[in-house]
Parts: sequence; C-alpha cells; structure tokens
Amino acid sequence: MKATGFFVLTLAAAGLLTACGSSDKKGAAETVIHSVMTTHPTAIEGREVKNFSGVVKENATISLSFRAGGQIQSIPVKEGQHVRRGQLLAQLDTKDYQIAVDNARVQLDQMHRQVERMKALYEGNAMNGNDYELATSKLELLELQLQNAENQLSYTRLTAPCDGYIQGVHREQSEMVGVGTPVISLVDDRRREIQINVPSDVARDYDRYDGAYFIHNGQRYPLDIIAILHKADANQLYNVRLATSAPIRPGQSVDVYIEARASENEVLTVPTGAVFEDAGKSYVWVLKDNKLSRRAVTANKVDKNGKVIITSGLEITDEVVKAGVTHLTEGEIVRVVTGETSNVGDLL
Repeated sequence: MKATGFFVLTLAAAGLLTACGSSDKKGAAETVIHSVMTTHPTAIEGREVKNFSGVVKENATISLSFRAGGQIQSIPVKEGQHVRRGQLLAQLDTKDYQIAVDNARVQLDQMHRQVERMKALYEGNAMNGNDYELATSKLELLELQLQNAENQLSYTRLTAPCDGYIQGVHREQSEMVGVGTPVISLVDDRRREIQINVPSDVARDYDRYDGAYFIHNGQRYPLDIIAILHKADANQLYNVRLATSAPIRPGQSVDVYIEARASENEVLTVPTGAVFEDAGKSYVWVLKDNKLSRRAVTANKVDKNGKVIITSGLEITDEVVKAGVTHLTEGEIVRVVTGETSNVGDLL
C-alpha cells in the first residue's frame, strides 16, 4: 500500500514538472527577441540627375533665293551635302551686272576729274558757287550709283548664311530666275533641337532643372533647355525642347540627362533591403528605444550605387532596419546587432 502511494506521488510530481516545463517553453517562445541590423539614411551628394530618351529634330529650314534676277550659271552643291557659312551655293551669269559696274566706275572717274578742275576755278573765284555745288552733288550721286551696281553684282552669288545641310535644290543650271525665287533649301546646322518627354513630377519641378547634356560617340555635349510644354499628351507626358550645336543629324535617338538643383526636402538613400511594400505603398521600419514603428516613405528609383532613393518620409537621423524587414511587427522590441551575421531576425 505504501509502495503504491509512493508510485502515485512520483507520477504526480513528474506530471507537474512536465507541465511546468511545457509552460516554460511556451513562455520562452512568446518572448523571442529578434536581432536586427540597422543603418541611417544617406544624403545624396551633388545634383539630382534623370535620364530620358530623346530624338534630334531639325532646328530650322531656310529657303534661299537670289536678291537679283538672271540666268543661273552654276549650282556647285548637291542635296545632302554639308556646307559651311559663306560657301557658294549658286551663281548667276554676271556679264550684264559687271558691265553696269564698269560703266558706273567710268562715269565716276570722269566726274572726279571734272570736280577737281572746277574746284581750282572756284577757289580762284573764276566759277560761280552754284555750278561747283551742282558738280559735287553729281559726284556723290555717281558714287551711290557705283555702290548700287556693285551690290547688284554681289547679289549674283548665293551663299550659305550658316553651316548646314542642303535639303533641296529647286532650280537647274541655265534656268532664268527672278528676285526671291526659291533656289536652295538649307537645314540650319548651328543649333539642333532635341525633344524629350517627361512625367508630371519633372514637369512640375521644371524650374529646378538647370542643366542638361547627352552622350554621342563617347563625348559629352551640353544642352540648353529651351522650353517645356505645360500640356500633357495622351500618355500624360510633357514635351521638353533642348538645343545643341553638336554634330548630329536629325532623326537620331540619344540619351538625354537633365540635372536639378537640390530640392528643398533632403533626398536620402537606404539599402534596398530596408524598403518593403504593403498595399501598393512603400514602408521602412524605424527603430527608437529598441522599439519598431512602420514608417510610410516615398521611394523613387534605385541609384547607381544600388540604393533606393527616398524623397519623403525619413530624416537623416532616423535609425532604419536594413534587412529581414518582412518578419517584423509594429511595436516589436528588437535587439540591435553590429557586424556581419548570418542569422539576422533570429530565423535560424
């Protein structure tokens, strides 16, 4: 009887110990403290740069014509040819214009000699002053006539007003043309235009973008921002026009980079592992007094160093969890570890 009582007592004690052990393990499981590694956001140094695809447009097409009429003697250029400013594009027959110049020069020379003789007589009081004044006035008129004849002769040459490409040749050699008849179409090569389409956030902050460039054949060329159209297209994009003097042809596609001054709100970066999505929004875990709180942030694209750009929601002094963020909960107490570990979050 005593043995049986002792056995029952022993079993009861064992059961109590087992129950206590199970309770202790359950309590231990409920009070697991995750280990986390943290970091502080990093401020972006320098200027903000965005990249867009652009298309080269013709800056202007100039219709060129003679300022004098006559027969075309030669057109020494062809369509598609590149020409320099001042280069001869077309030439009229000059014979009649040269005769007019020679005739005006002869008359002027004769009048010069006559005025010299009359001057001597006038100074010797041997000539009426009115006659001398009429002679000098005629001399001035003949000088103007010679200048006009020389201008008309120069107008027989059609030259390029700027560097460019011959887009079209509209007349043939030996054709008769009048003043203002289109002969050559020239694409202005001084300044080409590149057009890009940007989203609304760039269009909205257009005033911040004060620099632009593109890369062509390994060389960087500056761009001048001309204007932005403040009406969106069907894709909700806004057209931006930029000018360049780079040696590129219309129709080419180029990568355009536009630079912005630092925004009023500090732009920060965090490791990619620090950002997680929930219901289409971006969040990070911010740690304060070893307690976690979920913080909504505005996350932009990833920068060249592989970090996520944060434009709002964080301060540079915030302590942010940088890995294992999907296994954490709001208000959770965590333990911060430093250095490399293979068990961040105590998942192993």
